Amino acid sequence: MQPSLLITSLKMMRNKQIKKIPKKTIFSLLTVFKNERFVNFDNKILFSVHLPPYPSKALDRFFEAGIKATEGVNIPGIVNIAVTHQCRYHCWHCSASPKKGEDLPLKTIIDAIQKFQDMGTYLFSITGGEPLLREDLIEIIASIDDRSSVFVFTSGYGLTQEKALELKKAGLFGVMLSLDHYNPEIHDTLRGYNGAYDNFITGVRNAQHAQLYVGLSCVITKEILQNNEQWKMLETAQNLSAQEIMMFEPTPAGELFNDDTCVLSIDERRQLVDFHKQINKKRKYKKYPKLSVFPYYESEEFMGCTAGYSLVYVDADGNLRPCDFTPLIFGNIQQEPVEDLWQKMNSMFNKPRAFCFMLENYNLMRQIGNGEYPLSREKSLEVCQRCPSSDIPRIYKKLGIT
Repeated sequence: MQPSLLITSLKMMRNKQIKKIPKKTIFSLLTVFKNERFVNFDNKILFSVHLPPYPSKALDRFFEAGIKATEGVNIPGIVNIAVTHQCRYHCWHCSASPKKGEDLPLKTIIDAIQKFQDMGTYLFSITGGEPLLREDLIEIIASIDDRSSVFVFTSGYGLTQEKALELKKAGLFGVMLSLDHYNPEIHDTLRGYNGAYDNFITGVRNAQHAQLYVGLSCVITKEILQNNEQWKMLETAQNLSAQEIMMFEPTPAGELFNDDTCVLSIDERRQLVDFHKQINKKRKYKKYPKLSVFPYYESEEFMGCTAGYSLVYVDADGNLRPCDFTPLIFGNIQQEPVEDLWQKMNSMFNKPRAFCFMLENYNLMRQIGNGEYPLSREKSLEVCQRCPSSDIPRIYKKLGIT
């Protein structure tokens, strides 16, 4: 049975950090979450893979981060780390940087994780490349203590039953498996690998056997929307008994950096936002998994874009960037302290934005980068100095952040 927003909220009200927030503000915040659905899993309640489960020490730190934000102190709450360049696939929309060299040493990654945790990070997402190709992935996961929740984003390649059980034992809470299309042949074509769909299905089953939270992530194209096939993607998630399905929009990053045709129109984005509200709110759709549509999350109506504000991405070369899709570099964790790099980047991203930073500024990045990808630190600073200001998303306005 799905927990209600009211019951879940009342339970969370017991948190000592929430008690510091005026009750009027809390009830005002509840109105922002009216289009969401909570998920029961493993005796915990989840809002999304982008937040730790309740109850947990990691969620307590999320609330603490919210309190600090109202006081003008920003922390890297969510950290995405690409632990390898390696990947057997050639996905049409891959946002990872071109493969430049050796993967980061294990010690470098673990040291960075510990520093981020000490700074207040409550959630890690481990990405790549294909993170399962990294032989010491178990050690990386095990280095993250219970102050933070951790997910792995994977294609399913290499997610054997044994590996899934080892990851669970090491402390992994869940996996997000990539689904490019409900049709196996089209999925394989879009992934550039024969058998990719079979690997995806095997990965889902093995993750479920290990009692990991299972979410699916997919990129919704213009063609999918025109054919109303987002329903097929949702039904695939239902048939696989996934807990959640995330729907991203194509972003002009990585392989798509110079492709304007992939970008959704305002009407197409609105279509996805309406789909999010429809599935999560109406009782007749409760049979489906929780739906998380990024054009809704990253809108002024909800949380907006927090790239560089509370979200951090460390690419496979060790570069600190605002998010996986934004090719701006503020330094490298192999050369400078993580704390210093965060301060440099956050000074440029000291407020949340009402729309995706990358979608709003990719033309400016192309102009300044002049073929360079990702951009150098100097050019990254120039982009930040020249990009337009943004309104504050609704949820942060409710918290009094202006």
